[in-house]
Amino acid sequence: MNGNPLYHGIALAVGTLLVLPLPLAMLKGWTPRGLRGRRLAVRPYAGAFLCLYAVMPLNAVPRMIDAPSGAVTACTGLGFGFVAAAAMCFLRAERTSRRTVSRAES
Repeated sequence: MNGNPLYHGIALAVGTLLVLPLPLAMLKGWTPRGLRGRRLAVRPYAGAFLCLYAVMPLNAVPRMIDAPSGAVTACTGLGFGFVAAAAMCFLRAERTSRRTVSRAES
């Protein structure tokens, strides 16, 4: 079930380098070009990306340490909770940006 820990370590390192810098920069105040008009929605987007990033170590680390299948399954189930939290953050960001746009148009 766990496979080669080297592959999981490489995938976790690549995922960390590709996914983690964006939400951390957004939390520090940087706004991506596509969100410049929706400044209030940046923090929920960053939270969503952090929730999605949390799934990576939850799936990789138990397999890297050759945890029992029950622990791997539990961590995978917990990962689904983080995916649901990310979806809620995305919905909150969309609602925040729509509310901001409708107030600006009034």
